[in-house]
Amino acid sequence: MNLIKPTLLVLVAIALSFAPASGQASMDLSQPGTSKMPFNVNQPVIYSIDLMNSGSFMRYNVVLDVGPDYRDYTITKRYAKTVDLDSGTSKAIEFEVNFRSPELCQGKFCEWASDPDDTTAWERCWYRTSITSKMGGKMAPLESYDGNPTLMKMITIYKDAEVSPRMGTNETLYDYQLEVFSSADDNVTLQVAPETTGPWNDVKVMSYATPGTWQTLKWENVSLDFDFVKAHYRFVGRGQSETFEGPFWPVEYEYGNESASPDNGFSDTPFSYGLDFKANKALDVVLNVWDIDQNLFRPMGRESYTSAPEWVRLEWHDIRPSEQIGSEGSSSYYFSFYYPGSESPLGTSRDDGGKVYLGPDIILIKFSNTTVTPNEGSTIAQYTYGVQVDTGLPCCDIELQTCEPGCSIWKSQGIATYNGDRAVSWDNITFECDSEGTVKYRFLKVASPPAVYEGPSLVKQTIIGDVAPARGVLQAFYDEDKLYNYTYTIRFENVEEDELWVELLVRAPKSTWKTVGERKQYDMSVGALSWTLKPFSDVEFLENAEYKFLVNGVDNNRVFKGPEIVAMYKGMNFETITGSPGKYNYIAQVNASVNLTVDLIHSSDQVSWVNLNDEKRYVANTGWKTLVWNSKPGYRFYELDITFYDENDEISAGIPEVNVTLEE
Repeated sequence: MNLIKPTLLVLVAIALSFAPASGQASMDLSQPGTSKMPFNVNQPVIYSIDLMNSGSFMRYNVVLDVGPDYRDYTITKRYAKTVDLDSGTSKAIEFEVNFRSPELCQGKFCEWASDPDDTTAWERCWYRTSITSKMGGKMAPLESYDGNPTLMKMITIYKDAEVSPRMGTNETLYDYQLEVFSSADDNVTLQVAPETTGPWNDVKVMSYATPGTWQTLKWENVSLDFDFVKAHYRFVGRGQSETFEGPFWPVEYEYGNESASPDNGFSDTPFSYGLDFKANKALDVVLNVWDIDQNLFRPMGRESYTSAPEWVRLEWHDIRPSEQIGSEGSSSYYFSFYYPGSESPLGTSRDDGGKVYLGPDIILIKFSNTTVTPNEGSTIAQYTYGVQVDTGLPCCDIELQTCEPGCSIWKSQGIATYNGDRAVSWDNITFECDSEGTVKYRFLKVASPPAVYEGPSLVKQTIIGDVAPARGVLQAFYDEDKLYNYTYTIRFENVEEDELWVELLVRAPKSTWKTVGERKQYDMSVGALSWTLKPFSDVEFLENAEYKFLVNGVDNNRVFKGPEIVAMYKGMNFETITGSPGKYNYIAQVNASVNLTVDLIHSSDQVSWVNLNDEKRYVANTGWKTLVWNSKPGYRFYELDITFYDENDEISAGIPEVNVTLEE
């Protein structure tokens, strides 16, 4: 058994060997209608195998494997044919390969082929042949893995065809022009004819040699060797353009007195246009209007002129430069002139000296009847602004902005909503400036520059504030008695408002503003308004406080100094004396920036107060000192009577506005 195995292996090896097939083969790639690669991916590619038999009669099996991507060999398709060849003969075996077939249009290749924005060429195709004779001989394979054939998405666009001049005779020389974009080289021929049916005459071939970019092709000084009323032209290359009209046999015409009315309107407003026109032949006139939604000129109607050679007023009615709700912008228009029934103009007003006419304006919102009341007043007054709104919108937001005298900054005063009611208003508008002059205002809506209006005229008012006493004592604790109250007073000059409501705000040093007292109405007949109260109970300080007023909710930023706190006290208490029934020690802590005398006072009703005449002295700026009145009777109410004086010992202040009865 061990001697037989090697023998069998040798026999198998002999059985699998093939003699080479006699003959030769070569590959050619082509595409009908295309002279060279790259080929159009949307059209079949012909794989042509030129097979020659150099031996005796033979039958060959030809197999072609094709794929679009040598990075992905799973995408492939096989083609096969059988061919008989006599000795010394040859034959072309053709396979038609469609790369758009489901078997091949897969993966990255299919993504490229389906992307209209990708204009690059595809260079990853591959193929391999297997040619086997009936006797088992094999030819060397024909194969390529270097991107053959190169494929492209065939894109050919012709646009903006022109002939100049548009009118002339067969003795005139004309210039033709065409914009071309293609994904491949192209040769474009200009053809001209006297009629749409021909006969078509080739003029000249121009080369498009910049694939993937726009190129302008020009044919200059072209003569038309035929009679015509309305000639025609077209362009033929990889594709064929539509047929264009022109040039035209000369026609004389005049026009003027163009109009559009009304001057402005909403997107649904119907406008009317007109033109005076005169010609020596019957012509058609087309109105072209700038569509502000689509950003292009649209033909909006053709009017026939049939009264040659008389002047006639041509009119177009119910024209809408915009039909989209919410549009806004300036429209314009011009006129085109045609032979009756012609699709191409023999001339336009736009080409005739650039006669494009302005108007009308499409507006989103129209403002009218603007008001401000009162039309004159001070900055502490409140004003009401109003406007009448016309719009095609069902609802919209409108912002009021004001610019105060002596200022260039526009301030928003709020947004009002239009919801069908034409009258829109803004209430309780106030100003903070100190300057006299006229306020400017405007209404903001979408994109259009706003109109600017004026009002009100502001007059400079004077606010006078006072606090008494100007220097005083601070109880550094809450107490409802009337000792050490302060009276704040406000007076107005040059104010004519019918109704003024005032609030008092105070601020301790290094603190924030707080409202004290109640909101009060100012009575012009009285001429002053006052608050008597304790402004501070939760802070301790020895220096100037500040106060200001809000008038009708407006802070005019006028801040007044005062009162100056020169003394304060806290920690008032009493202690029982052991062994002395009915006797007490009274204690208080005092701090001041001036010299003081401090006496204890008492009351049974917090109205009439009695001094003990047991004064304690305090030296200025010595910090908190504890003062004690020893062995005194019990009092229902007790307080301190603080009197401060200057260095000459002259008394300068005491308890303000308190009924004090001295004890004899």
